[in-house]
Amino acid sequence: MRKLKLAMYVSLDGVVENPAWTGPFWNDQLSELQADYLFASDALVLGRVTYEGFAAAWPTMEESTGEFGKKMNSMPKYVASRTLNEAEWNATIIEGEVAAEVAKLKERSGGDLLIYGSGDLVDELTRHGLIDEYRLMVHPVVVGSGKRLFNEVTTTTLGLVESTITDTGVCILTYAPAAGEAAV
Repeated sequence: MRKLKLAMYVSLDGVVENPAWTGPFWNDQLSELQADYLFASDALVLGRVTYEGFAAAWPTMEESTGEFGKKMNSMPKYVASRTLNEAEWNATIIEGEVAAEVAKLKERSGGDLLIYGSGDLVDELTRHGLIDEYRLMVHPVVVGSGKRLFNEVTTTTLGLVESTITDTGVCILTYAPAAGEAAV
């Protein structure tokens, strides 16, 4: 069974929205960790807002981002949306109940599925126990306002799998569901 992994930028106060505040903390360490995650994955699972932002930006960034950009642009994307009727950029709209459809994607053969951003989708999939790994890149900045991670999630216990601190102070915390909280 494929694993569903999350990569999420988070501020110290839990904000995940409009992560322009991450720029000053970007470095080669973070770039390498992100590349490892992407290249271990066969497809992206995205919420509509993240998908629309990525689809508008990534096709024009391939030259400046090299192999990472080529991988982002060429891999399949599955988009959770109640409002989109069609998609581009190698994307398929998830039809029906999102959690059930993502569970079916996990059952297919292949490499990992990767979620970038997509806060509402992350909340939904966390409520259904479908995320196998949470990589939270906690940035040393207080944003003050904006959408926060795990806005509408009940108690979910996670166990720390790995932690790394970059030279710029970003704490990369990788968690998996704790015993008894395994993904369905």
